[in-house]
Amino acid sequence: MATNYDFEQKLSVSPSIDERAIDHFAERPIGNIKPEPDLEHQALSGALAAARQEAHALVDLANATYADASQPPAAAAIQVATAARKSSERVIARIEAAQAKVDLTITSLERLTFAPLPDAVVGERYDQEIRSSLKALTHDERAKEINDALASADMQLIGAVLRAPRVTTGMKAFELEALRHRFRSQHFPAEMKRLERLRKMRAASDTGAGAFNKLVKQAADTKYAARAIAARDKRESMLAAHQQEA
Repeated sequence: MATNYDFEQKLSVSPSIDERAIDHFAERPIGNIKPEPDLEHQALSGALAAARQEAHALVDLANATYADASQPPAAAAIQVATAARKSSERVIARIEAAQAKVDLTITSLERLTFAPLPDAVVGERYDQEIRSSLKALTHDERAKEINDALASADMQLIGAVLRAPRVTTGMKAFELEALRHRFRSQHFPAEMKRLERLRKMRAASDTGAGAFNKLVKQAADTKYAARAIAARDKRESMLAAHQQEA
């Protein structure tokens, strides 16, 4: 006779399902000065903390359920699968909400630091002329003009280049991105550091969510659990039909 042990899933919690994978990238205190609270970091960290707690609870539940010899293996499989799916709904919803919040902030920071704003008086009136002049220069001449503009904070020239499509600048894609990186680092150092932190946290949350989904799949999507659920549903359907006929 089959026992619950025969169908037990050896579940374990991945180390990546842990808020410390997020907290690792948080801004650190400088001396006695603590950083301002980062709501996006807190949201992701809280979501992964909930995932860790739910993951350990699911493993404990599975171990206890399969160890209970007082019920058939099919009932144990259904209980574990049902619990796993409900846990997944709670955890993934919270992770996705936190990720959406982070994605919005990342997009906002990328837009903020993308290029200098047009001059309040001149606007973009001379942008095309500036780009045409730069495009007519040799590579070395153009590089010197851009370096001089960065050194002197000539945002009219830098903005004319960074706000425009690459093909109008005479620059290669990697050159344009290198210029954007230098501009961002020079004029938005704090924002760029935060952007880097958030991107790393976001990637860590993807890893944690993937590991949690894998755990749920191991617990809920076994062939035995699927057969047990199908058999239960069939029995309940037939019973309902019989009761209607009676």
